[in-house]
Amino acid sequence: MPSPYNDSHRLFVQGMLTKRIVSQPEAEQLYDQVLEATSLEQTTEYNMFISEINKELEELDYSLRISHEEREGDAYLTLVNVKQDPMTEGATNFKPVEISYCRELFDAIVNADNEDFCLSATQAIHLGSKLRPVKLSQKEAQDVLDQLVQDKWVAFEKGVYYIDTRALTELQLYFREQYPESVKECTICLDMVTMGEFCSVSQCPVRLHKYCADTQFRNSDDPVCPQCSTKWSRSNRFGLLRLIDEDVDEMSD
Repeated sequence: MPSPYNDSHRLFVQGMLTKRIVSQPEAEQLYDQVLEATSLEQTTEYNMFISEINKELEELDYSLRISHEEREGDAYLTLVNVKQDPMTEGATNFKPVEISYCRELFDAIVNADNEDFCLSATQAIHLGSKLRPVKLSQKEAQDVLDQLVQDKWVAFEKGVYYIDTRALTELQLYFREQYPESVKECTICLDMVTMGEFCSVSQCPVRLHKYCADTQFRNSDDPVCPQCSTKWSRSNRFGLLRLIDEDVDEMSD
């Protein structure tokens, strides 16, 4: 049987090589656009279309993966290199000292106190001066941060930098290998979680994405922890969600 892979698949991959990460609606729009551009009829539905591409990309050590934005759970499609060192792959436009800075930045975010999983702008900029043997000036550090935000590796909000959806998709294995004691896993979806809800019992390891908790407790008036059965408080937040809650509390006082 001939391979279903054709010009529409190739054009879609070219688009993803340029964008690297797109929202699910954007991915479906790209799908429609490549079919129109190649004048090919829709012979397979979108999900099968992506599966056909992944069969071809497998030989090149690439994959199209679906992940979710942590706050609302919106789906994204990301083109991932599954073999190359993800830090090197993702930072090909950076100098060696800038790649070192990126590693230090992610290290500081993942190991932030109190499961904050974020770093203030001041702390992030000052990381450049701690590099050895070559340092980065504050302007150079800010330039790297701006590029990381533009490329969707990190995001900036509430005066802090935090890990964005692209990095959670492409660097998740790296994070798990480098920081096994710091990385938290959502009990429901088993993906890494850096903002969400936690169990009231300090010894209980359960952490949930907010959108996973929304689904888990949708039909429950008295939710309990899926592991220890302790009453679950939806106000127990960590990461960026805790900072947002604190801002709301201050505004209401």
